[in-house]
Amino acid sequence: MSKPLYGSGLDDVLDTVAEIDDPDIQLLVTGFRNIAHRARTGRLDLETTKLLLATIAASPDGTDLIGACGLTVDELIDLNPAVNQLTDTARKTAIQAGQKAASRLSDDYLRRPASEACAALDHLDPERRGQAVTDEQKKELRKKVAEANKKSINRPR
Repeated sequence: MSKPLYGSGLDDVLDTVAEIDDPDIQLLVTGFRNIAHRARTGRLDLETTKLLLATIAASPDGTDLIGACGLTVDELIDLNPAVNQLTDTARKTAIQAGQKAASRLSDDYLRRPASEACAALDHLDPERRGQAVTDEQKKELRKKVAEANKKSINRPR
């Protein structure tokens, strides 16, 4: 039996975040709770686990939720007309800090451990492992490729 989410560090964080009375924040909290619950109750297969991990924090190009958080911080500060109510100095300080936060949240350094976890999960999945190719099989494949190349009309001669 898995340990319940209740009373965990994640549960505590999500409870605190859920205190914000915003419908979009509530959706995010619910999503994180659902993912954690599915993981704890064994309702995630290895492929889905890797996909969720990559989507949350392991995309090498920043197209994950951590990257989305950084870009959202930038939107909230840099492109939000409400910030124009601040004095020039306060607005500039807020915009610079928001841009710095967005930059740091898109840094590969944050993703490296999650990326390594994804890679390790690949090694546990026997269906994803390629079988070793013998030298004899390599020779046979080279012959087939060479023959196919000779027959190809698209290949320069």
